[in-house]
Amino acid sequence: MNGVFRIDAADGRRFILRVTAPEGGHTLDHVAAEMDWLAALARDTNLSVPHPLRARNGSLVVTAEADGVPEPRLCEVFSWVDGRNLADNMTEGNIARLGELSARLHAHALSYRPPAHLSLLRFDRVFPFPEPVVLFEERFSQLFPPARKMVYQKAMDWVQESVDRLKAGGEPMRILHGDLHQWNVRVTHKSLSPIDFEDLMLGWPVQDIATTLYYFPGDHFSAMRAAFQAGYTRCSPWPERCPGEIDSFIAARGIGLANLVLNEPNIAARVDPAKFVEKIEKRLRRLME
Repeated sequence: MNGVFRIDAADGRRFILRVTAPEGGHTLDHVAAEMDWLAALARDTNLSVPHPLRARNGSLVVTAEADGVPEPRLCEVFSWVDGRNLADNMTEGNIARLGELSARLHAHALSYRPPAHLSLLRFDRVFPFPEPVVLFEERFSQLFPPARKMVYQKAMDWVQESVDRLKAGGEPMRILHGDLHQWNVRVTHKSLSPIDFEDLMLGWPVQDIATTLYYFPGDHFSAMRAAFQAGYTRCSPWPERCPGEIDSFIAARGIGLANLVLNEPNIAARVDPAKFVEKIEKRLRRLME
């Protein structure tokens, strides 16, 4: 979604320059909150996270313009993060370490407060991202025959019930990574490093965990889920308060991705929308069994 560049400095150091795309709710407020939380994590913990670098004027976010680009773009520079993608080394030991990492991020988020003047995305509805909900529009009717539409609608109702329960339960919302999967974690022999915090939002830990679990491969899903939970509970109590709560938010991730594919021509050019919505339907059926 963004332009991401490696910077090789004259002294041998490396950095990351990200030119943020304007889509997906990545407003100045949103990016400023991302930079602020990363700075707080670097200051308050020993987690290996990308450190945001300040510009000469002290800002963590710079607005830049260029000929041929239709609107100004937000730009950010981060410290380089060593390692390989966790996706290349999905051992149960590393998945347990991922569970520990998730718990530590959630623990820090419980005491961290984003700057009050910043407006953030909130996972207090089925579709937390700002793109329009187009799943059942007439132009996509051929993708949603009655039986499939019923499965999607039943799953959406399930998600909304879980959201309503969380809102009524009194647990405060906290900032979440929002996209902590195996391609957004770098692994070395010493540590796991979470990267790509750009989809952060306010919500509850079960929602963040569900996003992580969504991407575990199906043939090893049960073992990896158990390893993740074992790692998480070494640091914090498991936050699921009723059976199936996390599964409902795994469903939410699938529904949201289906909506994203139908919204984004660039993604639809790489992913067959018909096959994708069918794939999500099958997973929703399994989750709701």
